Amino acid sequence: MAIDFQTSESPGFFEQLIELLQPETLMSWEFWIVASAILVVAEFLTAGFLLGAFVPGTLLSAVLAAFGVGMDGQLWGFILGTMVGLIVLRPIVVRRSKLGGVPSNVEALKGQSAIVTEAISPPSLGRIKVRGEEWRASAEEGFETGAEVRIVTIDGNTVHVQAQN
Repeated sequence: MAIDFQTSESPGFFEQLIELLQPETLMSWEFWIVASAILVVAEFLTAGFLLGAFVPGTLLSAVLAAFGVGMDGQLWGFILGTMVGLIVLRPIVVRRSKLGGVPSNVEALKGQSAIVTEAISPPSLGRIKVRGEEWRASAEEGFETGAEVRIVTIDGNTVHVQAQN
């Protein structure tokens, strides 16, 4: 018994895709919620809160679609919400992301106490030990071996120190 695949009544892939891409489907609240979720996930994978700024637009469009507003109204809602996201929310999020933070790497050495391991006599450089590491050090005043100093600035691989207060 042979099976005839040609007489199958199920629609093909392209027919299903065309049916899915109808304006009624694309402008439903479900579409906007899925778009919001995709944008949120994509934002977590990128930096700068650019994709996340579109989320207010997609959420506003989802609400409008749920209340039965047509495609034109949903698109205007998307535009308005996205403009709010880009003009109002994005600068706030970017500004907050740059605030504070914990200094790391070389920046974390600023303000740390150190012990002079090789005398510092300006203009000659000496050496200090901080966190188990030795660094070249400069200072405006001289320090003897064993003196406790505080790191003020870092320039390349040389730290500038001053007396511990």
